[in-house]
Amino acid sequence: MKKLYLLDTNIVSEFSKERPNENVKSFYNVRKDLCAISAVTWQELTRGVERMPDCKKKNYLMDCMDVFQETLAILPYDEFSAKICGEMQAAAEKAGRPLPFYDSQIAATAMANGMILVTHNTEDFSFATEKAFLRMEDWFK
Repeated sequence: MKKLYLLDTNIVSEFSKERPNENVKSFYNVRKDLCAISAVTWQELTRGVERMPDCKKKNYLMDCMDVFQETLAILPYDEFSAKICGEMQAAAEKAGRPLPFYDSQIAATAMANGMILVTHNTEDFSFATEKAFLRMEDWFK
């Protein structure tokens, strides 16, 4: 089944919280077979966990990552995504609105795969939605 939704890091992280946002859970439960994450999101999650000292929370988050890896397709940041990202970053810089590095890679992955980016950080992606035709949803609302 083709994946339609690319979940941003802040959406995936929500599922590791003691009490995840109910709207996010609801939207995800109805669409879970249509969801994937970017390799860039996987990198951000891995980095976050690896930077933590050994503790119960780190072990819990590592268990969460195992579940994420089993249940979510991880899409590569490939040559086509990189081309889209470079063009989008250059256009944003020319417009005086530089983009966050990882966020622009995640947005480009969504665009390269014809997917809707699901994020709560809508401001970080505003240039891409206005100028680069990124489709975006915020499941917190």
